[in-house]
Amino acid sequence: MLSYCEYLALKKLHPQEDIYIETIVFNLPEANEVINQWNGYELERIFGIHAPNIRDYFSHNSWKGIISDIRASRWWDKNWNYPVYFIEAFRNAGLSLKNIRGDFEAVGSIRNFNMKVRHKSTFRELLVDTDLGDWFKRWYRAIRHRHFISRYNRYDKVFYKGEDDIFTGQFLSMKNYGNGLDEIESTVRNVFKFPPFLDERNREMAAMLETCNSVAIHARRGDMLGVNGYCYKHGYFRRAVKYIRKRVQNPVFVFFCDTESVSWCKDNYSIFGVDKGKDKIYFVDWNKGTESYRDMQLMSCCKHAIITNSSFGWWGSFFITNPDKITIAPKQEICMVVTHHC
Repeated sequence: MLSYCEYLALKKLHPQEDIYIETIVFNLPEANEVINQWNGYELERIFGIHAPNIRDYFSHNSWKGIISDIRASRWWDKNWNYPVYFIEAFRNAGLSLKNIRGDFEAVGSIRNFNMKVRHKSTFRELLVDTDLGDWFKRWYRAIRHRHFISRYNRYDKVFYKGEDDIFTGQFLSMKNYGNGLDEIESTVRNVFKFPPFLDERNREMAAMLETCNSVAIHARRGDMLGVNGYCYKHGYFRRAVKYIRKRVQNPVFVFFCDTESVSWCKDNYSIFGVDKGKDKIYFVDWNKGTESYRDMQLMSCCKHAIITNSSFGWWGSFFITNPDKITIAPKQEICMVVTHHC
């Protein structure tokens, strides 16, 4: 969804140009164990979005050659360096594109790009992975928030004004401050409209969420634990719930997580700062497979949200319509829907 926002940004700047999406990774099950858990490219099925796909630019045989080249590159074993190898495959098929997305194998590029859990090794990493280290990191990020906002600013590339034929996208930056989502927000909200709930269970849950002071807690573990593990270890959820309690009367806490994480969450309520004897607590874990997006839709029915570093949770909170909503996130650069950082 964030990538499609980048498509919309380019379309706004270059309405007469041919702009294509590509969905190659969803058709390469060997590429990534994380993406392989999902349901492929879903924007057309869920939202009725019909965007030109680059595969339609090529003949059937040319496209087979492109996919063959991409598979042979094994870019997923090369720090997820898809821009370089996708562009090379397109060039071999006769389409030359300028790479403004980057080379992830270059010195200084992003480490651990494929979200796998890494074993910490350096003293600095071991220190950060303590309560004291986490406190210092949060303090440092708070006083240098402008630096981190600038660090994750990709506005010039998302809203690219050049005349070159380019390969871009997947910056996923519009959930961060200063990346231009406000410039296309009305279009985004108009494009991403969920279909009505069809089953009684989701309808009843949506009605309940809309009539109480519901607080979504997006406890995404599993594939994102390598990115969000510190949120569970160092008190993020407790601080967030404490902030909510001071500002929301009779909050109802609603956990959104995969089925495998429900028992873990129930065994670790103290990590989240909730009390099973005093608080009203619900779990949403029944929307599976091609209906998984319904969790996001239910999150949008809540009044407030506590999210982690996950675009799924960010979108759920983005769609909340409560004008007084409180959304809490762990990092200062996360924007638009966020009123507090813990």
